[in-house]
Amino acid sequence: MDLLNPVYTEKAECQDCYKCLRECVVKAIKVENGRAAVVSELCVLCGHCVQVCPVGAKKVRNDLGRARRLVETDRRVIVSLAPSFVSEFPGLDPLKMVSALKKLGFQAVSETARGADLVARQVARLMNGEVPGTEVHNNVFISSACPTVVEYICKFHPGFAPAITAIYSPLMAHARELKDLFGPDTAVVFIGPCISKKRESDTSRNLVDVAIDFQDLRLWFDSAGINVYAEQAGEENDFLPARAGEGVLYPMDGGMISALRQYSLPPGTTCMAFSGLEEIGSALEGLDRKRPGAPVFLELLACPGGCINGPRSRTRSGTVEKRLSVRSYADTAPRDIQAEDASLAFHRVILPVSPGTVSPGAIAAELKRTGKYTREDELNCGGCGYDTCRAFAAAMATGVAEPGMCVSYMRKLAQKKANGLIRSIPSGVVIVDKDLSIVECNSNFARIAGEEALRLWELKPGLEGASLEKILPFQRYFHDVLHGAELVDRDVRLGGRIVHATIFGIERGEYAGGVFQDVTDPRVRKDRIVSQARKVINKNLAVVQKIAYLLGENAAETEATLSSIIESYETEAEDVPAVSNERGTR
Repeated sequence: MDLLNPVYTEKAECQDCYKCLRECVVKAIKVENGRAAVVSELCVLCGHCVQVCPVGAKKVRNDLGRARRLVETDRRVIVSLAPSFVSEFPGLDPLKMVSALKKLGFQAVSETARGADLVARQVARLMNGEVPGTEVHNNVFISSACPTVVEYICKFHPGFAPAITAIYSPLMAHARELKDLFGPDTAVVFIGPCISKKRESDTSRNLVDVAIDFQDLRLWFDSAGINVYAEQAGEENDFLPARAGEGVLYPMDGGMISALRQYSLPPGTTCMAFSGLEEIGSALEGLDRKRPGAPVFLELLACPGGCINGPRSRTRSGTVEKRLSVRSYADTAPRDIQAEDASLAFHRVILPVSPGTVSPGAIAAELKRTGKYTREDELNCGGCGYDTCRAFAAAMATGVAEPGMCVSYMRKLAQKKANGLIRSIPSGVVIVDKDLSIVECNSNFARIAGEEALRLWELKPGLEGASLEKILPFQRYFHDVLHGAELVDRDVRLGGRIVHATIFGIERGEYAGGVFQDVTDPRVRKDRIVSQARKVINKNLAVVQKIAYLLGENAAETEATLSSIIESYETEAEDVPAVSNERGTR
């Protein structure tokens, strides 16, 4: 089925910050033309990029319309409600939730936790060797409850893929139970805090028709004018076919282990819970090199703290309060559930991601593209989103990254361009900081400042760090501009010359710049005469427009006279060869 990946980028809103790339554990981001796109083949749908994107450019596919259309059909549509609803809607009577969902058009509501109960029972049998035709991988059992973890391990830690229990996830087991109970034509809509359930629905449409999240549900309630807390909690609004048992503990880390322990496990079995992809990746290190003497069961959940902190939860904080809510709800659950003991065996096919190989030569070539020629040039600052400059170079070689992502390279490039521009300007240019230390200047500034400054510039082009106070006698104008004064535009005397100075603020209180022209230079004088003549023309024409009836033909004569002055000087400037400053001033 050709469906949009559940997580995608709204490219028009992406602001080139690369935060999603920095935060993505599996680097499932490709940068094209400065915009970060999700690579669906790599994405494990943890939803973290959606959470951290500062401008909301990362989006979650909206399946609310599909769910609405489904309840408008003649099919029986039943909700599979994730057990984390008790932490998402704190203090809500569960029967009020059932009532509200029925008002949306669902015929019944059932708890996904029933599927968790079925899975826990099946895993216990599997660990005891009671499920024929199954193999045990290295005495390690990894839970299949979290679809994000399943994809993460299969794609990026394929050596542990055989250890994932070959049975349905709780959602799939629950959907299977509902179709067995109410007929194969029954439609199942999952509601919970998870994004990866959307892909699970996409790939298992025979079991789960649509998966929506809690944010979608709130929007649906609002549009329907339903206040879930104001609903009636009658017995007719109970869960079907019945309440779940210990499976309601699944949404918090360690919850599946609690559900497992109500069954008999092999002697010496060790159960461990880890949550968060980074922690899971670290926890698995070295396990493939050692076979435990007794069974080890690993409950792995992608979201730190468990599903109660899923990416589409109202908030991903307050974990203690959420756990208490789930635990309190579990205390009211029956100890034993009545359900058919059907086979939940499931063979999943998720291909591992090929890391690919990039030759050292290709990496070296890409490093050079970003101005890195030696090991010392590799800052490994992580600004691009990759941990090292070499990882970034490898990403460029495979076409998922661009040179412009390197902050230090772009800063140096911008500085080189600015320096080149400054040095090519015919006027003298200088930039100073708040301490009146020179940040950058060109040779023309040094030439105007005097012979000593020019000698210094030849020794150290740019004069970076030099004190402006020791070079110019009118540094007070820079001080004024740095402290909020308006633009300074005036002629000042410098030795035996007149210098026109334009001093301006770049960043108030931090940086200021100055542009200088030696107006005693013959070429500059001609330019100034031409410029001043143009100003006179413009001012005169403005006056003419206002008092044309008084000036008459005199205005046209005045313009012609001034124009002839300009033309004569421009012609003379072209015909007369350039002379030195000394000769021009004599």
